[in-house]
Amino acid sequence: MKNIIKSGFGFALAILMMLVACDPNEFDKSDLNIGTVPTAEDVSFTIVPGDDEFHFVLTNNTTVEGIHIVKWDLGNGTVATGNEVVAYYPTPDTYDVTLTITVNSGETASKSDQIVQTETDYAFLDSPLLNMLTGGSSVLEGKTWVVDSLGSGHYGIGPAGGNWPEWWAASPLQKTGSGSYDDEFTFKMVEFVFEYHNNGDSYVKDYQKTNPNYSNPVEVDGVDCKVDFTPGNATWAVVEREGANYLVLTSDKPSFFGFDYGATNNEFRIEGITENTLQLSCIGGDGNRWYNNLIVKGYEVPVVEKPLQENDIMDDFEGNGNVVWNLDDIVAFETITNFAPLDPNTSENIARYTKDGFEWTNVKTVLDYRIDLTSRNVFTMKVFIPSFNDYVTECDPGTPWLSEHNLKPQIDVKLQDSKKGGSAWETQQVRGYVFTEDQLGKWVELTFDFSDVSDRTDFDQIIIQLGAEGHCNSGIFYIDDFMLLD
Repeated sequence: MKNIIKSGFGFALAILMMLVACDPNEFDKSDLNIGTVPTAEDVSFTIVPGDDEFHFVLTNNTTVEGIHIVKWDLGNGTVATGNEVVAYYPTPDTYDVTLTITVNSGETASKSDQIVQTETDYAFLDSPLLNMLTGGSSVLEGKTWVVDSLGSGHYGIGPAGGNWPEWWAASPLQKTGSGSYDDEFTFKMVEFVFEYHNNGDSYVKDYQKTNPNYSNPVEVDGVDCKVDFTPGNATWAVVEREGANYLVLTSDKPSFFGFDYGATNNEFRIEGITENTLQLSCIGGDGNRWYNNLIVKGYEVPVVEKPLQENDIMDDFEGNGNVVWNLDDIVAFETITNFAPLDPNTSENIARYTKDGFEWTNVKTVLDYRIDLTSRNVFTMKVFIPSFNDYVTECDPGTPWLSEHNLKPQIDVKLQDSKKGGSAWETQQVRGYVFTEDQLGKWVELTFDFSDVSDRTDFDQIIIQLGAEGHCNSGIFYIDDFMLLD
């Protein structure tokens, strides 16, 4: 019988399949025997109606001893695992469902059956999500997306359980030369077609470069590679699970969005979608969550310029001020009682910054306006560094410039343009101060003069870097009364 995804006939729209794994742990680690593969006659499953005419409950009834995997081909271009799954078929067709049991030896046995769907879920087929993804059923050529290469965070990485690229986000055009910025991705409502055009080459993670579909790997940034690759035919589906929607790509060859992370189960969580923008994430082959930002081909993202304002900027850590601090990765930054209320700092409260052994962590704020430095351009701050001993260990003997900087405790204030994302440092102006031994263990009032760049109008990000450039040793710092005033 024909398959709604694989057949070349008729008009088919999107499929939403909701998986419910009632027994997600197919591997019983307390039972380590290999197990005997069942015969085709032994494989058994049932299909019963679900909550409505579009849902069907598939249950594995096969008796198997030992370690095994239960896998379903739902006949709609998607697969599922588990002893019980719920499949959703919103359009009329005959679907071939196949259950495959695989034991630890690698031997398999399968059984197939059919689901005949005669109803149409019109509400689903006209859903805003599918219309935004594909352009709708009237757009036969589908909708084409590209990597948002000019936007910050078009590629990124964070922890598996996160929802934003908190570890790294690509700056605009950071991956130029990777072969990914000319890639195009087209979604069609007709027969669920997904077309991936890469103009002959693709960008892949280092651990993906040995995939036999790829050839001639060339390192782009010292780690990841541009490879020669010809994509294959593919289909797409939307999966709803635990309150989130996922795009599932099905193909005999890799299908991805500009950067092959080795997405688990070829599924990409939809983080956000509009008529012109699409944000996705997946669990990569390294177990981390990777991110992609796409835009519709030809769409120009509007640039919203922050207003240029001459404002007081201050935080006295007494509850007064207008600074919201954003802390990079691993930073402990908290308000405590002033343990040394002596001149030049007798205030009641101060801020304590505790830095573990991680490089490049800083305290920063991103303002909702650009700083007008015309008449206000000198920052002041009070700093207390307890001792010198924490700052004399080399970070990396192989980087002399870094080691040299780390031999002395240093305080820097940096002004940057946040629009540049991961390349914001390229726009920065830095004013620093290196402490001498006789200034340790006491409050020191510092000034950071930016009057020579008072004509710059692009700064909206302030970074306070404590412990020198790239400082990787642990240390404790105390600051107070950070201000830009008249």
